[in-house]
Amino acid sequence: MPLLPNRRVLVRVAAAASAAVCVLVLLVYALSEVRLHRTYPAPQSLPAPSPALASRGAELARSRGCADCHGERLDGKTVIDEMPFARIVGTALGPRQGESPQALHARIYRALHHGVDTQGRSLLMMPSAQFASLSRNEIEAIAAHVAGLPRVGDQRASSTLGPLGRALLVAGKLEGFLPAEVIDHDVAPIAIEPAPGSIAHGQRLAQLCTGCHQPNLAGGRMSHGGPSAPPASNLTPGNVQLAAWSREDFIHAMRTGDRPDGTPINGRYMPWRAIGQSTDEELDALWRYLKTVPPATPAPQN
Repeated sequence: MPLLPNRRVLVRVAAAASAAVCVLVLLVYALSEVRLHRTYPAPQSLPAPSPALASRGAELARSRGCADCHGERLDGKTVIDEMPFARIVGTALGPRQGESPQALHARIYRALHHGVDTQGRSLLMMPSAQFASLSRNEIEAIAAHVAGLPRVGDQRASSTLGPLGRALLVAGKLEGFLPAEVIDHDVAPIAIEPAPGSIAHGQRLAQLCTGCHQPNLAGGRMSHGGPSAPPASNLTPGNVQLAAWSREDFIHAMRTGDRPDGTPINGRYMPWRAIGQSTDEELDALWRYLKTVPPATPAPQN
């Protein structure tokens, strides 16, 4: 029995729709592959890091939140496991098989300052744009600390972007997820660090906050935190609740994870444990800088 004309039309429409979906999926995959495999220039080799800097590097690794993504012993950790969005794994950072101290230094430098792996491709969800505030000496110190970690064997599963993550990337909804795309690779690390405890020092520390709290520190959607991530808090005086905190309230919250009203800070998304490793001088500088930031409100969610 021949198909009725209207059924023929439905079959053709369904076939056309299926073909369009296939083309769209292939297009998203192709466009995302180009961005994921693009390479960026970065140093291939650097001098061996000075062992004398290792203790300073350990302090920086603790206070800058390396353990939040790479594990307490920097031996690797699964950060996000939310397919079809993404699976993000913070790799073990220790020396790799056959890796010289010079190559290790270059690997850490490339990751922190350029946001790229050893092949020159952008890392996923690595806050390298925020680590641009690290000085050349601080990067070497972190490399010196990493050089003293246990040698790494087989790495656990690598990071991968799922179909939803690829679609969001192509749609421009994952700004900063590929840090190498937003970094100016021609800018060298700073040579002279601001005076300890100064407002300029606090401003440099606040750069680490911009990955989640936005460049103006007004908070809002965290593009790289996954679909389940809550909005980041407004850190400017535009947040009347935070503006009412005292210096002691701020330092207490960063040390304990508790706000002045007793409510807990979500440690999964806000790395208060790492920030709490900072010195009182650093936290005071950060607090005083936040007081100077112009009041702002989060951008509308879309």
